[in-house]
Amino acid sequence: MAKRSKLLQALDDHKGRDYAAEKQKKLVKAAEKKRAAKKAAAQDSDEEVEVKKNVEEAKVNKEAAASDDEDDEEDEDFVAENEEDDDEEMEEDEEEEEDEDEDIALSDLSDAEAEDVVPHQRLTINNSAAINASLKRISFISHLTPFSEHNSLVSTEPIDIEDPNDDLTRELAFYKVCQSAAATARGLLKKEGTPFTRPGDYFAEMVKSDEHMGRIKKKLYDEAAAKKASAEARKQRDLKKFGKQVQVAKLQQRQKEKRETLEKINTLKKKRKTDSSGPTDDSKDLFDVAIEDAAAQPARKRGRDGDSSATNHKRQKKNEKFGFGGRKRHAKSGDAVSSGDLRNFSAKKMKGGAKRPGKSKRAAAKGRG
Repeated sequence: MAKRSKLLQALDDHKGRDYAAEKQKKLVKAAEKKRAAKKAAAQDSDEEVEVKKNVEEAKVNKEAAASDDEDDEEDEDFVAENEEDDDEEMEEDEEEEEDEDEDIALSDLSDAEAEDVVPHQRLTINNSAAINASLKRISFISHLTPFSEHNSLVSTEPIDIEDPNDDLTRELAFYKVCQSAAATARGLLKKEGTPFTRPGDYFAEMVKSDEHMGRIKKKLYDEAAAKKASAEARKQRDLKKFGKQVQVAKLQQRQKEKRETLEKINTLKKKRKTDSSGPTDDSKDLFDVAIEDAAAQPARKRGRDGDSSATNHKRQKKNEKFGFGGRKRHAKSGDAVSSGDLRNFSAKKMKGGAKRPGKSKRAAAKGRG
C-alpha cells in the first residue's frame, strides 16, 4: 500500500474516514457481484437448454411429417437426444450445487453473515478404558517380574523446585532423583543376587575397531605435528628478525666504540705534543707509548710460548739506549739513584782485555799453526 502524505492523512482524520470499513464494504460488494454473476450464468444456461430443446422438437416433428419410413430411427434419435439433454441438465445442476457449496473466505462475508458461520471443530475421542486395557495387555512388568528383567524404577524422591527457570537448581533436583533411584536399584540387584559390577580382569570389546582408532590416532598425531611445525617456523622467523636487529645493533656498537677509541688516541697524541716542553713524567710517557703502540699495531704477533704480551728485546734495547721520547736533554745524566744502583756493575769488565802479543810471538804461533 502506498504511503499517504501527512496532509491527506490529517484531512482524512478530520473527516472521520475509515479505510478499513471501506475496504470491508468493497470486499462484500465484490462477493455479492460474484454470486449474482453465477446465478445469471445458471439462468442463461437454463434458457439455452430450453431453446435448444424446442428447436430439436420442431426439427423432429418436421422430419416425421416428411418421411414415415424413418419413424423408428427418428424415435431412437429423439430418445438418445433426450437422454443427452437429461445428462446435460443433470451436469449443470451438479455444477450449480457445487458453485453453491463452494467455500467463501471469511473476509468476503459481511458481519451479519460471519455471525452465522459455524466454526469447524475436530472430533476427538479419548477412550481411557480401552487405552489402559491395551497398555495392560502389552505390559510385561508385574509384581512377579524380577527387577533385573526391566531395570525401571519410579523414584519416590520429592521434587520441589522454587524457580523452574533456574537451570542449576532444576538439574540438581534431577541429579538427586537419579541418585536415589540408583541406590534403590543397587539394593534390589543385590537382593536378587544379580551381578552388576565389572570384574577386574574383564576387557570389554571396543565400539570402534583398532584400524579406525589407528586412523584417528594418526590424524591427531599429524595435527599435533603440523601445529608444532607451524610454531617452530614462526619462532624461527621471529628469531631471524630479532637476530638481524641484534646484528645491526652490534655493528653499530662496534663502530661507535672504534670511533670513540680513535678520538681518545688522537686526543692523547695532541696532548703529548703540547706537553713536550714540560717536565718528564715516566708513568705518563709509558702510558702514551702503550696507547700509541696499541693503535699502530692492533694485531701483534704472538711469542713462541703463545703469549701475545711477550717482550720485544729489540724494542727494549732501543728504549734503554734512546729513551722513551719526550725530553732528551740530560736524559743520560747520572743522579743519586743511578749512582747508587750497582746491580749491573762488574769488576771484570772494568779491568779491560788482554794486551796484543808481540811480533815474534805472533810469527811463532803462525808457524805452529
